Amino acid sequence: MKIGIPNALFIRDKIPMYSKFLNYNNIDTVISSDTTLKTIEDGVEIATSEECIASKIFLGHVQELVNLYKNNYLDAILVPRVYKEKNNIEACVKAMALYDILTNIFKDVKFIDVNVDYSKNITYFKSLINLGITLEINPKNRFFGAFYALQEQKKFEKNRYMKQFENINFKRKNVLVIGNEYIVNDKYIKKLVLSSLNNVNIIFACINNKVNRYKNISEQVYFSNSINVMNGVEEYIDFIDACIFITGFPCATDSLINEMIKERIRNIPYIEIMVDENTSSTGIVTRMESFSDIIEGRIYI
Repeated sequence: MKIGIPNALFIRDKIPMYSKFLNYNNIDTVISSDTTLKTIEDGVEIATSEECIASKIFLGHVQELVNLYKNNYLDAILVPRVYKEKNNIEACVKAMALYDILTNIFKDVKFIDVNVDYSKNITYFKSLINLGITLEINPKNRFFGAFYALQEQKKFEKNRYMKQFENINFKRKNVLVIGNEYIVNDKYIKKLVLSSLNNVNIIFACINNKVNRYKNISEQVYFSNSINVMNGVEEYIDFIDACIFITGFPCATDSLINEMIKERIRNIPYIEIMVDENTSSTGIVTRMESFSDIIEGRIYI
């Protein structure tokens, strides 16, 4: 059996967990490729005009897996639904609706959904157990598969965080990239925005030690992704020389959160880049080169 996993949106950050669970139970996984211009074009063709760029990218990844499914290379596509995460914090509404959106767009494709809702005691561990029930995996393998999957996820997150933290270098400029993980770590967007930056350390606010410091910025934050980014800003604020906001159009939540963060980093130079399917490198390179000059000037004045 082969199950496809979209390499986009909130699902990408949990790929180590889902892959480990499925592989432990002798189910092969196929991860969609890194985002390309064609991925975005495919997503735009499917999506409504009101969809954010992250959703359009996600739909492009799903389209790639749907093509494999129709060619009998996949048996199903995994699409988790996340309602509330730890501490009953809301996930983005996109995370709640993806399965329903996809089953309405691709009516002849088999999607497997698995719910995560901490308010109903459906933790990630419980959701993996439920996934095992759906896939008719025996109870023992469900339990150990879920256990090892969560260990794999923790290991992945710890190693990613330690690698970034160890790269902080006070002999070079440290630039904090602020934005949701599925935006700032998408390889297409990352290359589009950050490729022209040289001789700096790039730090991602979304990769942090998960300690809740966000209330230093705002005590009322609704979505888990926003809380994660704010925690990162608070963790790295004493180490950075500049900030880059990368925001997917037209995410209203990110726009509000960005304004809150700007108040917190008011003495640190920043630039804000809004990306959508029409964004090209031409204008961005010019802006980023000018911003690099500002950072250099701040350091040597």
